[in-house]
Amino acid sequence: MKYKKIGDIYVIRLYKNEKIIETLIKFLEENKIPAAYLTAIGAVSEAELAHYDLGKKEYSYKTFKKPLEIISLIGNAALFNGKPMIHAHVSLSDDKMKVFGGHLKEATVSATCEVVLRAFDEKVARKEDLKIGLKLLDI
Repeated sequence: MKYKKIGDIYVIRLYKNEKIIETLIKFLEENKIPAAYLTAIGAVSEAELAHYDLGKKEYSYKTFKKPLEIISLIGNAALFNGKPMIHAHVSLSDDKMKVFGGHLKEATVSATCEVVLRAFDEKVARKEDLKIGLKLLDI
């Protein structure tokens, strides 16, 4: 990973074989960024997506092990139990232009992943909502 800071914006480039969520969480920790908004484009060789079933209060998961373009990745970062947590959604397309999407659990970069991350000065935390079953922004 390589990055450049421009004001409160970080322009980040992830390299081949880096894990997107894992690398970004480490970046947030190392740079002491308590909360952020992020967007990204690029390509991955593997991705695990999730869909939340509100009735069951659980995620279902699907892993894609093939080259995919990141059409759009958007998300935010906030603290949960004092540690950064990223909540991101992604749209991915294959070589036939078929699009897959959902909650991004993790993905491995194939060529590059270009991230624009806007850091917030103030802490934003997540709190577990037992009725919904998710860790929601505590604002």
